[in-house]
Amino acid sequence: MKPELLPVIGPARFRSPILLASGTCGYGLEILEAGALEGAGGLVTKATTLEPREGNRPPRIAETEYGLLNSIGLANPGVEAVIEKVLPRLEGFPCPVIVNVAGDTAGEFAEVVSRLESSGVHCGYELNVSCPNVENGGMAFGVLPRLVEEITRLARSRTARLLSVKLTPNGGDILEAAAAAEAGGADAVTVCNTFLGMKIDWRTGTAALSRGTGGYSSPALLPLVVARVWQVSRRVGIPVIASGGAWTAEAVLELMSAGARAVQVGTRVLRDPFAPARIHAKLLELVSE
Repeated sequence: MKPELLPVIGPARFRSPILLASGTCGYGLEILEAGALEGAGGLVTKATTLEPREGNRPPRIAETEYGLLNSIGLANPGVEAVIEKVLPRLEGFPCPVIVNVAGDTAGEFAEVVSRLESSGVHCGYELNVSCPNVENGGMAFGVLPRLVEEITRLARSRTARLLSVKLTPNGGDILEAAAAAEAGGADAVTVCNTFLGMKIDWRTGTAALSRGTGGYSSPALLPLVVARVWQVSRRVGIPVIASGGAWTAEAVLELMSAGARAVQVGTRVLRDPFAPARIHAKLLELVSE
């Protein structure tokens, strides 16, 4: 069966199944100026929080042989600056924009979404429930299905736009978390955020990242993400957006075969901003064979 190349997810329509993953293209301004959006069906922005965040101290990015470790710490100018200074510059953006939203408490997610509703630029939201949960001792929200449902339900009450929940692979039951997001009113789930990883200089015992561990992204993760997409797509009735391991057109098609409606490409874009165009062209070639 041929994949849907013009996916519809909730109320949003995309011109391609390839989405630019959160954290890899900022708010899209640089990649827009570079003219590198050909082939991209949509953009997921970096995280936006209620208050500005400087993020973690450097070093917070480290390359590995097969991928990348990052511990950015949700650095962003805060929701009011995004509304006043960033989103107006995205007016007329050539593909749909989804704003990634994070918070320290369940209520903050809803508050950020509520404030962003004043802008007509973006088509929806991706709730990052993989961030630390200060209400429960620093665990990620996503490992607790009841909180996933609560956050989703609160955000859903503030918007009719596309609402996807980005799940964590680091602890908890991702199938139960996906079901909780669906129960809370999500239009989709994003499977999944980066995997916990670490790099150490064996000569000195020093970690490559200032915080020690970070999120690992790599084409080597493809089999892990394919399995989770396959499992989640059979657990819930809402669309699954794959994220992780997508480096080639063949990887995109494999994730779609596993059940993904759309596929986010991230680390590949950091190394080659024009990768979406190449991946999309190859994808069209493969599905026409």
